[in-house]
Amino acid sequence: MKQTIQRKEFQLLTKGLRTIFTIILVLMIFGMTLMAIFFVGAMVVSEDEVNHWLAKASMTASFHFEGLEMLLSEQVVKDIHYTKIDVVKLLLTATIYIAILFLIVVQVRNILSNLSKGIIFSLANSKKIERIAYCVIVLSLTVSAFRTYIVYLMMQQFKLESLFVKTDFIAGISYHFTGINWTLLLCGLVIWTMARIFRYGAFLQDEYDATA
Repeated sequence: MKQTIQRKEFQLLTKGLRTIFTIILVLMIFGMTLMAIFFVGAMVVSEDEVNHWLAKASMTASFHFEGLEMLLSEQVVKDIHYTKIDVVKLLLTATIYIAILFLIVVQVRNILSNLSKGIIFSLANSKKIERIAYCVIVLSLTVSAFRTYIVYLMMQQFKLESLFVKTDFIAGISYHFTGINWTLLLCGLVIWTMARIFRYGAFLQDEYDATA
């Protein structure tokens, strides 16, 4: 009786988590669709048309980084000059970053689907967990470069470098595109270890089924 209750609770948990990750997956697909629309728009619409619209538009802009938010002045916003190549680079960089996260979410959702069906220690689950580990490790090695490059493109687009340097507080600005996110790297190694444990568990399960 107790095992039946625990099994039902486990299935309910995995199904609930699968629903959550399905919602996240749908939102990410929606976001990637918007990115594709923006990319097509950036390729089709000319720079002169966008800059003409920016000159007439009345808008505000802010710059976000970590927990910092800077509201740009009206003069800075008016001086924004749209550059197609920078926007295309920004969209491509963000798309690659989101695609890696999308792959992780898909793998987690598939694992939860298998768990809800009672498929736990299997080679398929092991491979999915291993893919997640590799994605996290790739992120740990590239996330600093991704984020720095996005900040660089935003700084170039709004011409913030020259404005910051003109102040008496900042002597110069440099960008560091190399670096390792050690927290993500450690998480990736832990997930990879779990994948190997699941693979060994699948081996023991096959041995048990063969002798039973």
